[in-house]
Amino acid sequence: MNCIVIEDEEPAQLLLEEFVGKIPSLKLTGVYSTALEAQAALNNGSVDLLFLDINLPLISGLDLLKGLTNPPLVIITTAYPEYAVEGFNLDVIDYLLKPYSFSRFVKATNKALKLSQNDSQLDDRSVSVEQGNDESLVLNIDKTLHRIKKSDIQFISSDKDYVQIYTFENKYVLVGSLRSWEEKLTDSHFCRIHKSHLVNMNQIKRVVGNQINIGQSFLPIGRTYRSKFMECFLKTT
Repeated sequence: MNCIVIEDEEPAQLLLEEFVGKIPSLKLTGVYSTALEAQAALNNGSVDLLFLDINLPLISGLDLLKGLTNPPLVIITTAYPEYAVEGFNLDVIDYLLKPYSFSRFVKATNKALKLSQNDSQLDDRSVSVEQGNDESLVLNIDKTLHRIKKSDIQFISSDKDYVQIYTFENKYVLVGSLRSWEEKLTDSHFCRIHKSHLVNMNQIKRVVGNQINIGQSFLPIGRTYRSKFMECFLKTT
């Protein structure tokens, strides 16, 4: 797993370099002192995991995250506990409060490795995409194959290590991450509206305040996703 560090204090950089070097599954490909220095690496899609400080020069770590359209897995490393809630609202997978031990670092990176394995192995084993006029998916759930059309999906929600796919008639539960499904459906009419919800834009009945009405369900629009959602919604309509 390729990872980078964005940290402006040299002692913290050296500690992270040391800790990453002790884990064979991690490969450190860059250490940066500011968010701007790391932009090229983050934009080319080569980063799987980001160790990110919050208090950075010019652009804070949280502001950097808010500006990324397709962020990697993120572990926050900071001395400021008050930003934990905002960090998790941005889908970070862990929050390391300085000073942290190597054992705590390992616990955080194990989460990242598990999520990465779910994306690259479990999802591929459970789902296949058939090219054709109906744009259908085949879901392998408990040794049973289910064929569904992309157009029949109303929305997909995440629950820890599982996703729930809602269609007009059924709900399907399988191992996977919402991020992997967002990438899988990137060329279709789907848009992320919340850290836990990916919706079919063609199935939205109406937008009511900070919620969308789709089928019989009302789903919240996350603050960080609202701008992109409204852009997609206006294009769809």
